[in-house]
Amino acid sequence: MLVYHAGTFTGVTWGPGAADHPAGPWVQHLNVGVSTFFVLSGFLLFRPFVAAHLAGDPGPAVRPYLVRRVVRIYPAYWVALAASTWLVDLDLGDWWGHVRFYGLLQIYWGDTVFGGLVQAWSLCTEVSFYLFLPLWAALLARVGGSVERRIRAHGLALAGLYATGIATRGLLRAGGHAVGYATLPANADLFALGMGLAVLHAASSVRGRPPGGLLRTLGDVPGAAWVAAACCYAGAVSLGYPFGLAEPTVAQELLREVLFGLIAALVVAPGAFGDQAAGLVRRALRSRPLWALGVASYGVYLWHLTVMERLVEAGRGVGRPSIVPLSLVTLLVTSVVAAASWFGLERPLLRRVRRDRRRRPVV
Repeated sequence: MLVYHAGTFTGVTWGPGAADHPAGPWVQHLNVGVSTFFVLSGFLLFRPFVAAHLAGDPGPAVRPYLVRRVVRIYPAYWVALAASTWLVDLDLGDWWGHVRFYGLLQIYWGDTVFGGLVQAWSLCTEVSFYLFLPLWAALLARVGGSVERRIRAHGLALAGLYATGIATRGLLRAGGHAVGYATLPANADLFALGMGLAVLHAASSVRGRPPGGLLRTLGDVPGAAWVAAACCYAGAVSLGYPFGLAEPTVAQELLREVLFGLIAALVVAPGAFGDQAAGLVRRALRSRPLWALGVASYGVYLWHLTVMERLVEAGRGVGRPSIVPLSLVTLLVTSVVAAASWFGLERPLLRRVRRDRRRRPVV
């Protein structure tokens, strides 16, 4: 996402001449990172619920789950929003605008959907998924019978959820709507893919055997998954998706959404299946530098646009920046800010929540 946004500041994907830039179509679709984030969230957050259901055990307690989600998302976001309002002069409007931005509700009104921290639209979607997930899990938990029957019920329900996401996007695009694409129904297909991976992972655990077929291939040969993801990305590039605020056709919108979902699922699947200690790439991903960057990634997400805007403003007198230097300098500066956010705010709060949970007496 950082490189994607750097493309908008450097004219690679935005403004006059963007369509003629050789890197434009390739940078334009790097927002597939958001799709990957949604698929990964669907997998990680739904897995404990579906694993408990298939095993016949009680599901995770909802209250601690929600408390952890609130603590993980809101405090660091509030600090970044307040600081960015001062640093880059964000206009949050009147008191009602402040309530919407600080509550991560801005995507539901046309006058705030593109305001505040622009990238935070995905946080709004994520928060709505946090609230939706326990309700979905409770509904599916009512399905009894054999393990295979429960697995089929999850599969059919998720197929419906996936279709809901695709249909919602098609209806929004066909109706010429400018907003609505950030809501949960318009992204339900992405969460459904991640939740589907969670069902398959839990099913293999309950059955006591690793998955076979395509999932086994993706787990044993992760390179095959990543090559397939790269091919899907090339397919998205070939769609001729318009730049800037120009509207795509319904077919372009839906084909890109399907391809983005496939890319995200193919990226996430090797991390869900197969020996996670095998292979050079997996060992590199488990290395301490990349692990540290992953830990601080939320801070990078929150701060990178603010840092990028300040860098561009500081260098405005010397002409338009280049995408590579802007991306690298932004990553360096933002990583420092993100580390401060992690060690000074996020980690202490998460530790406090875990400590309070351990101390709570069992009734």
